[in-house]
Amino acid sequence: MSAPSAMREAVLDLSSGQVLDPLAPPLRAAMRSAAGDGPLPYAPRGGRPELRRAVAALYSGRTGRATGAGQVVVTPGVRAALFTAAAVVARDREVLVPAPHWSHYPRTLDLAGARTVVVPGDPADRWRADVDALEASRTTATSAVLLTSPVNPSGAVLDRERVGAIARWAAEAGITVVVDDVYGAFAGPEDPLAVVGADAVVVGGVSKVHALAGLRVGWVVGPPELAAELDDVAEHVTGPVCTAAQDVAVAALAEPFRSADVTGRVRRSTAALAEATALFQAVPGVEVVPADAGIYLCLDARRLLASRAFGAGDDRALCAALADRTGVRMRAGSTFGMPGHLRLCVAAEPGVLASAAERLRTHLQEIAG
Repeated sequence: MSAPSAMREAVLDLSSGQVLDPLAPPLRAAMRSAAGDGPLPYAPRGGRPELRRAVAALYSGRTGRATGAGQVVVTPGVRAALFTAAAVVARDREVLVPAPHWSHYPRTLDLAGARTVVVPGDPADRWRADVDALEASRTTATSAVLLTSPVNPSGAVLDRERVGAIARWAAEAGITVVVDDVYGAFAGPEDPLAVVGADAVVVGGVSKVHALAGLRVGWVVGPPELAAELDDVAEHVTGPVCTAAQDVAVAALAEPFRSADVTGRVRRSTAALAEATALFQAVPGVEVVPADAGIYLCLDARRLLASRAFGAGDDRALCAALADRTGVRMRAGSTFGMPGHLRLCVAAEPGVLASAAERLRTHLQEIAG
């Protein structure tokens, strides 16, 4: 059997979550300066003071509450920050994780010694977390609830009223709210940090809204009473983060550069999401799941699966078949607790989304009928 014609074309990879914007001149200059000609020593424990102050200033501005640099611990990416947070607030206890969710949450939490309890969302409410579902899953072992907005993969934004209700419920139940803030800037005025409370633990980093995925700089910010424990875990699990990477992160968070850079990226993401929504609505056999913000769009592929398109019986097999037949790579929704769906990243080069939608439309036109 000859190879599908699509495989002779360039593969269109929409499966990743990378934002591959060109490195801005101030960040490139910071990288060159950090490399320099001198030695490259270990960074201070907990992170460089300049970066810790910059992160503290960022969250002070967003929450309206004073955040001290001593509450910030720098980590090699958000995964390490989440591991650190879970090891402190939920070791040997349970973390409620609303589904759909980022694919790495369960394993990261498990390795930190926490027990993951997935809380399925209601499709009629676009799978968004709510108090009733969380309460139904709560036990005496529940220690934390993990929230992120916009949600990866669905793109749903948790409005402040909803987050506030969850925060009040958690406070009454003695549960720590852990916020994955890696996509926070995309939430716009519905920023959850303003309503989660001063006792929340926040993990964030520069990978997404700052388009610095390869830098591997993240952080965990907690209330003062947890600072020493968070620092202890980070120090003994990963140690200090590369000094040069931290210097670039400082430049990324510096004002006015940060505000202009992030505003532009959010604007481009909003436009890309609108473009992708329009394009993929024309693809037969799938339905676009409305997304509020962020860099992801989900396609409901259950109709294709019901018809056994390309012989696929589940979304993983369908992803593999579509990659083979069309050269368009996406992620299976079941990876994120959203079976029967496909996730694609809209942070693509100009023309890629249109080309991907056209390939899918062409190959699915006949079988979707």
